[in-house]
Amino acid sequence: MRELILDTNVFLRFFLKDILPQTIKARKLLQQAKTGKILIIVPQIVIFEIVFAFEKLYKFPKTEIIDKINVLLGTNYLKIQDKEIFGEAVLLFQRHNLSLPDCFIHSYAKQNNASVFSFDKNLNKLG
Repeated sequence: MRELILDTNVFLRFFLKDILPQTIKARKLLQQAKTGKILIIVPQIVIFEIVFAFEKLYKFPKTEIIDKINVLLGTNYLKIQDKEIFGEAVLLFQRHNLSLPDCFIHSYAKQNNASVFSFDKNLNKLG
């Protein structure tokens, strides 16, 4: 099976539907993954870049960002790097006034039975 790593902009076009030819291609690729014709691998950095773009460039509310990330995490046809950690991190992101990277660091440490050392007092409050 052919494996593809999609860049952040492919997912942005899929969600934003702002550049029609690219949106159509993004949908086609995701459909091919859904039907098992290709395997799409999503590295951690792509998730972080999607969130960054939605927050800083498109000014989406946090709830909408969480909904869109949960769409990705809820698929069984995308191979998302550290998917379980992202699942927990998104829950923390939803509940706390922290960035997704901070929530990911906490969740990553927890899964690896490690502690987090940070100068960020809010991150340290998570334990």
